[in-house]
Amino acid sequence: MPNTGGPADNTKTNAQASGPLITVAICTHNRAAFLEKAVRSVLRQITGDTELLIIDNASIDDTPAVAAQLAAANPCVKVFREEELGLSAARNAALKQACGEFVLFMDDDATAKPDWLAAYQRFLSAPPSEKIAAVGGAVFSEFEIAPPKWASSDSTFNPGDSPKRLSYGGSLFGGNIAYRRETALAAGMFDTQLGRKGGGRMSREESDLNIRLQDAGHEIWWLPGAAILHFVPVSRMKFREIMRGRLAEGRSIAIQRLKARRSGWDRESYRVARIIAAPFHALIHLLAALIALPRSYSKAAEHLLQACRNCGIAMEMLVQFKVS
Repeated sequence: MPNTGGPADNTKTNAQASGPLITVAICTHNRAAFLEKAVRSVLRQITGDTELLIIDNASIDDTPAVAAQLAAANPCVKVFREEELGLSAARNAALKQACGEFVLFMDDDATAKPDWLAAYQRFLSAPPSEKIAAVGGAVFSEFEIAPPKWASSDSTFNPGDSPKRLSYGGSLFGGNIAYRRETALAAGMFDTQLGRKGGGRMSREESDLNIRLQDAGHEIWWLPGAAILHFVPVSRMKFREIMRGRLAEGRSIAIQRLKARRSGWDRESYRVARIIAAPFHALIHLLAALIALPRSYSKAAEHLLQACRNCGIAMEMLVQFKVS
């Protein structure tokens, strides 16, 4: 198993220089039923300058056995177990354990489309800028059943047909994104306050890291052609589950925004203003939902979900206020 040292570990850094171009990292928690399909979709595309790293994040199902079997049958596959629960902790373990110059994250409930890995290899072997710290590709949802109209509006992430540098704060999908390993380590990796943890639905850990990378002078790029299929089960399409996700998204946004305000006065005044404004914002969206309901169930649902997000922001502001 590779050394777990960070950027200051000379042994790891020297090994990195002669290592593969890309480490594909699949972080997984209790997803034995999905893991093999995800891994095999990548194995079909593996070449000599790529390794595949499975991070078993404290799984208690058959995931460890499935991962061990895949590693035993495929020399390019490595397995590491991270006991700290949480997607951000698992991704940080991948950054520390990887030998590749770039760490390419793919979700454990996704499958790589043909030419996915080749698209990253072509781009990263001759990048258009030396300042690139992260690059990500398209995501297409693979629904277990046909989704209701209001649930399918965010089913695709595909912002264009040409590679391009994203503007400040521009979004990429965290389940299909490659990071320059040393740069991500130097930036402090993923914030473990953010990202999924067990049954929790916190998010935005990749956008938080991307903003820190941009603040340090690095670039984030979009790469067409590097696409994955992301499985969406029936349970994720229930309105209650989507509401939980939006509430958690609001909490994640609050953490990000408070971190961005370094001045104590600026941070506290912003926090108080958001807490006071939250009931009014939520009420506006609830009224908009009632008005939209007779004409468009989709628009009404989106207003309700926006109200959930605003409530999540206020909730986390209150939590952080008590913590501080």
